[in-house]
Amino acid sequence: MEPVGDEVGTPVIHVPGPDGRLIAFFGPVITPIPRGAAAGRLWDGVLLVAGTDGFFELKRTRDRSPEFG
Repeated sequence: MEPVGDEVGTPVIHVPGPDGRLIAFFGPVITPIPRGAAAGRLWDGVLLVAGTDGFFELKRTRDRSPEFG
């Protein structure tokens, strides 16, 4: 939890940022789980925003229950 801080949930993901330094974050929290190319586009976007200097948070209220499967 040290790389991301105490104000997040778990699990926490650690990835190299655009400059090679470690960035860590909680999320993304998505339901239903995207598959195939949609999952790749989502992951690319997550890495882009998480690697942006000064970026800290996106959040909105959940309006549905998690879907597993």
